[in-house]
Amino acid sequence: MSLQQQLQQAFFEQQISGHSIFIKLNDGEFVAKSYSIENNNEQNFYEWIQQIDGYQEYFSKYNGVVILEKNQQVSNQQTINQQQEWLNSLISKRYNPNNTKYLLLENLTQNSQNLRILDLKLGYTVHKQSHIQRYQDSTSSKIGLRICGMKIQEDNELVIFKDKHWGRTISVEELIESLQIFFSLKNRNKILKEAIDKIESLKQFITNHCKQVISWQGTSLLLIYRHENDFKIKLIDFSNTIVDPQSSEINAEIMKALNSLQDIIKQI
Repeated sequence: MSLQQQLQQAFFEQQISGHSIFIKLNDGEFVAKSYSIENNNEQNFYEWIQQIDGYQEYFSKYNGVVILEKNQQVSNQQTINQQQEWLNSLISKRYNPNNTKYLLLENLTQNSQNLRILDLKLGYTVHKQSHIQRYQDSTSSKIGLRICGMKIQEDNELVIFKDKHWGRTISVEELIESLQIFFSLKNRNKILKEAIDKIESLKQFITNHCKQVISWQGTSLLLIYRHENDFKIKLIDFSNTIVDPQSSEINAEIMKALNSLQDIIKQI
C-alpha cells in the first residue's frame, strides 16, 4: 500500500514506550510504525497472525505496509509535560525522515480522553547479550513483568507518566503498587474481573493458535482503559518474535508471565 503526500502526518501523542517512531495519519484511525529494513520479524509476524480468525481481539489490526512520502512535514504537539518531553527525546534520537517504510496498524486510542495506558514487558529472560543484565536486575527475572511505560490522565490532564528507565529500577512491590494505581477506578472490581478474564482468553488463544511462535522475546502486553465500558489488552512489539511453522509446543515463558500478571491482579 502506498499513501500519497497529501496525508496529514503527526507524531503519535499517545506513545509512552518503545524505540520505534509512530506517526498518526489524518484523522487518527491508523498509526504508522517505523521498523528496521534489516529486521522483518514484526512484519512477518503480523502477516502470519492476521490469517487467524479473531486475532484483532488480542493484537492491533494489521493493514499492511505503507510507504510515506519522503520529507513530508510531521507535526508535533506543543504541549510540554513529562510524557511529551520523553517523546521529543525519542523523536530526536530515532526519527529518520529518509525511512519511508512503515507498518500500518489500528490506533488503539483513537478519540480517547482521560486515558490510562500501561505497557508491561513480558518474560523472565532474554537472549540478547546487552539486555541480560537489564532482566536480571529488574522485576523481569522475579515475576516475568516489567513496566516499560505508564500514563494516567484525569480531566484531560496528564497526572502520571513513567518511562522504561523508571520501570527498570523499581521493586516488585512498587510494580504492584503501580498496578493498584492503574486500577484505582470507580468501577474497579468490574475492570479487575474483566482484566483477569481477558488474560485468560488470551492464554487460550495462544494455546489454540500460537504454538508456532517459538520466541515472544521483547513482546509487551498493553493495558488500555478509555472509559467504564472500554478496557482492552493487546500484545505489541514483535521485532524479536520468531515463528516456526514446524513448532507444536506452547511457549512456556509467555504463559508463565501471563499467569504471574493474573495472580497479581487477583490480589490487588
